[in-house]
Order: sequence, then structure tokens, then C-alpha cells
Amino acid sequence: MSQPAFLGQSEAIQMRALTGRLDVGDGVERTVDDFFLPFAKAANFPWKSHALWFYTQMVRWGDVEHTPAHIEIARACYRPDLYRTALKPLGGALPGANAKVEGALTVPTPVGSAGASLVLGPDGFFDGRIFDPAALDAYIGAFDLAAGAPR
Repeated sequence: MSQPAFLGQSEAIQMRALTGRLDVGDGVERTVDDFFLPFAKAANFPWKSHALWFYTQMVRWGDVEHTPAHIEIARACYRPDLYRTALKPLGGALPGANAKVEGALTVPTPVGSAGASLVLGPDGFFDGRIFDPAALDAYIGAFDLAAGAPR
């Protein structure tokens, strides 16, 4: 993966992300458990709440106007129905919900699922905020959209 045709970055840099051993500067290294989860804890499930959170960031940084039509486009981009159809025959854990409040879990939390049992991991944001997809306007309104900084 370090070859120019792929990532073009040294193995040492890639291993930081893959192992969660992060260089935070001035020779300080911090280990973050579960920093990289390619599939465990529903990490790759297409949560509609993820699509909506990405949308709020595009609004926040002035990349798109906040409109009902744009909200619907964001919702339509992630397809948990297709994901479930593709993976159901494999018997893995599939969340019962299509969206969730993001950033609220502080401990491993069992959730309703089909197939195997499912435990979601802590999902806090670096800024400590909570994103409720049912309250888009309030979440977006908490930011100074002109400067892109939290109010």
C-alpha cells in the first residue's frame, strides 16, 4: 500500500492509523483503542444519520445550501436496505434501525439487530457534540456558518 500507485505513504505512517498509535506532536504518542474498525461494531453500516451528519458539515462549511431538497438527497445516498439484502444471507449482525443519534454512546451498547447480536462502540466526536438526525436545524444552527466556527 505504500507504493505510489496506492497511498504513496510510508509503512510507518500507515501503521499509525491501522493500530491506533497516533503521533500527536512533540514526540508524544497516544494509543486510541478501536481507532480503525473496518467492519466490527457496525462500523461500515450505511447509517442514514452518517449521511445527514456529512450533509450538516457541507452546510456548515458553505459547500451546499441548507434546503429540504438537499436533506432528501443526503438521506437517499445511504442505502441500508441494499446493505441488509446483500449481507443477510451471511448471518452477520445487521442493525434494526436505519439511523441513530451520533456521538452519544460512551460505553459499548447492545442494540436491536437481525442475525447475530450487535454491540455498538463508543462514538464520541472530538468536539464533544451530539448529532440527532431528527434535529438538523438545531445542530446546524449551533455553528457560525459564515466563519465555520462553533457558536
